[in-house]
Amino acid sequence: MDAPRYGQSAVFTDLDGTLLGPGQELCGRNRATLEHLGTRGIARVVVTGRSLFSCDRVLDDGFPIDLLVTSSGAGIFSFRPRKLLCQFALENTEMAHAIDVLEALQLDFMVHDPVPDNHRFRWRHFGYANPDFDRRLSLYAGHHQMLDLDSAPVSGAAQLLAIAPAENPSALHGELAERLPNLNVVRTTSPLDHRSTWYEIFPKTVGKSHAAQWICHHFGLDEATALAVGNDFNDLDMLRWANTARVVGNAPEPLSLEFQSVADHSESGFSDAVAEWLADSA
Repeated sequence: MDAPRYGQSAVFTDLDGTLLGPGQELCGRNRATLEHLGTRGIARVVVTGRSLFSCDRVLDDGFPIDLLVTSSGAGIFSFRPRKLLCQFALENTEMAHAIDVLEALQLDFMVHDPVPDNHRFRWRHFGYANPDFDRRLSLYAGHHQMLDLDSAPVSGAAQLLAIAPAENPSALHGELAERLPNLNVVRTTSPLDHRSTWYEIFPKTVGKSHAAQWICHHFGLDEATALAVGNDFNDLDMLRWANTARVVGNAPEPLSLEFQSVADHSESGFSDAVAEWLADSA
């Protein structure tokens, strides 16, 4: 994967709630669209908040994409063959400071191992009711342990993840960003209960837009003509980065007000976005 295999164009798409339908399936129309892009030599890039381990639960070996960005940009992989091209991690001092802030705010959080094993994590729970946090612990049973505050977490953590009920998420996101000005705090709606808010803490070099830009530079793609498609707040930087951006119809209102909308993810909105982009590029 050292030399580009593509033409000059690329499509960057979120996965859950955008490319995949409500049952985490790739519908026939979206599959055909991805295959059509491949025949035209257009790079097909999935940019997701999922870890590689979590991606493997929904992406089979024949999934028609070229590149996979995991954990909102912490890991960049070629898809076939599966190869880690680039990874990013928190400095230990950054991780320690972020832990101190989360402790002070008493936010339940998880500290994830480095990519590609960042489905493994250590966690801190403050005891209040947090069903979404408990649900994630159950989902990753066997891959986590309680955080021992007397010993340092794993070196080179990929990210921290705090999970909180959906009470005034904008204010809490703003407070975290203010307290952690040298880190990237990404807000997203929980993919588990679709109500709680997740706050993902990364190095400043990690974000969906950073990953898209890295891919364009590495493979000689024209970022000025790239298409980005998303559905949630963790797609915001990528959508703002792209000259052409679309959100599917199930996106929150602030995103649908800022970006042009297409159909819902349950109605192949991704394919509509690609069709409009190709028509405009003709």
